[in-house]
Amino acid sequence: MKYLRPGKNNKEERMNFVKYWANYVKTHSDREWSRQQNVLINSLMKNAKNSKMTPRQYLKIKGEVCLR
Repeated sequence: MKYLRPGKNNKEERMNFVKYWANYVKTHSDREWSRQQNVLINSLMKNAKNSKMTPRQYLKIKGEVCLR
């Protein structure tokens, strides 16, 4: 499998990632990459549930307005 190549700028970096991921999906079984995505999503959800930060605090860090 090809390695992910760094880009010269943000756009090239993103395009390299899209090509890398498309190649990965084509060369690995649905079951394999699906399982890996499941692990990632579950860990993100677990992390979000265990966060002591409120939505308002998170948005403040991001510089966005909380409308709640």
